[in-house]
Amino acid sequence: MTLKVLGLTFLLTVLLSVDYGGMTISGTLLAMPLQLILVAFIDTMLLSYFVASSRWTGWREWGAAFALFYGVNYVLTAMESVYLGSVLSESTAIRLVANGAIASGVFAAALVWVWGREGRQSETESVRLVMRMREWAWKIVGAGTIYLALFMLVGFAVYLPLARILDPTALAGEQNIAASSAVLVFPVETVRGALWALLAVPAVMALPFGWKKTALVVGLLFAVPVSGDVLLSTVMAPGLQIAHLAEVFGENLVFGLLVVWILHVHSRLPPLGVKP
Repeated sequence: MTLKVLGLTFLLTVLLSVDYGGMTISGTLLAMPLQLILVAFIDTMLLSYFVASSRWTGWREWGAAFALFYGVNYVLTAMESVYLGSVLSESTAIRLVANGAIASGVFAAALVWVWGREGRQSETESVRLVMRMREWAWKIVGAGTIYLALFMLVGFAVYLPLARILDPTALAGEQNIAASSAVLVFPVETVRGALWALLAVPAVMALPFGWKKTALVVGLLFAVPVSGDVLLSTVMAPGLQIAHLAEVFGENLVFGLLVVWILHVHSRLPPLGVKP
């Protein structure tokens, strides 16, 4: 098992170290190789647990792992370029999405190849999340609204106090950038929240746990990868990096828990014989 984890960590480190558009080494590897390896190791452990636990096999299992890794790490991050263009330009966002598609596809395939062959429960038809379209609609829209509320609440209660203590000068500069496009924050973050909720669906359906343990796993699948993105930032002031790390981990962990609860209410989410 140790060799498998180390091998997958090495593969992910390599995948994250290449800019596939220009076929060059990424600046992240050159600037912070140890952090990159650490993030690759943590992501590998978390996604290995998800794939090894999944009731799904084959293409469905690959699709779930790919959707989670690609969606959370790349697509949702790139969406912030809409109102953070001076920090995350459109060209950078496009390159991020393109590189992420390759890295996520290859890594998801490796995860399924390594862990998908392990002994597991028989793959029965899922009866989870059986709802009418109307219920799906209000739950996804509601999740987007809740994400926006969490984004603002945690930002004011966690990020701003920490940032003021750690680096008030850098915070003032960041607030000037954010103020120039503040009107876009609300719709963009609401849509991001709704998409985030959709990314939870394959995870909820694939995991064999009761809803409480499923919520914890989904919360970690939301919180850990985006925290790694913050840790690997090469443009963020160190003080703001620490404050953002606390912010994104907390808000996305709580959001993951809430999303599974929202999806679970009034829908069929049985424990499948496994205690939560």
